[in-house]
Amino acid sequence: MNKLKLFFVLVFAFNINGAPEGAFNTLMVKAKNVDAYVDYMRNNTGPFEAIGADMAGVCVTRSGNDYKGQMFVWNAFPSVEKALAASDLYDPMNASASFNKLRKVMYSATFKPIKEFDLKPGSERLWRLKLNNPRAYVQKVTELEMAMNKAGHDMRIGVFAPIAGGKEETGMYHVRAVSNTAAESGAALDDYYAGAKWGDIWRESLKYVDEVVTDTMEKCEVIYTAN
Repeated sequence: MNKLKLFFVLVFAFNINGAPEGAFNTLMVKAKNVDAYVDYMRNNTGPFEAIGADMAGVCVTRSGNDYKGQMFVWNAFPSVEKALAASDLYDPMNASASFNKLRKVMYSATFKPIKEFDLKPGSERLWRLKLNNPRAYVQKVTELEMAMNKAGHDMRIGVFAPIAGGKEETGMYHVRAVSNTAAESGAALDDYYAGAKWGDIWRESLKYVDEVVTDTMEKCEVIYTAN
């Protein structure tokens, strides 16, 4: 089994005694031209190689934007140790002129998955939530994910805790509901509003939510994998 396959199998394997393994570094940016920026990174992978990322990708905000060109770049690592060590290897705030002309850096943050998560990017609804009981919330949305898939929706739900997120992320959890396409995300919502039984589980999970800070739709994809 090669390194990439091993990454998929192990990094997000659930540990009953704690959180799954793995971590993500994220760089929130304002792109002058989203497509041009993504293409440039896809063809210039030096920064991803320099920090030892196992995988990297982008998420582009499609709905609920705070500003034009809203997106972020993510790098996946097998541990928080590796993710934090990457900051000593490459400083995105001091990037080359070729990068700087394509985007403006807004801020960066590291995230730790606290729920088993199948890393398969697609159409993603992201909520930033303030939770009063993260462990109970994770248990409930794990139940929700199973129920939705049983009902025919290919849905992956992730819950992520911020590390050094500054004023933008501190105190909030990222919750991602991921479908393969935007149409599939819409079909799941149609099912919910039509009274799907799994909707009861979603409503039960809300007792662990103190505040919904933001709610956006994103299009995510992988643009780099390590050899």
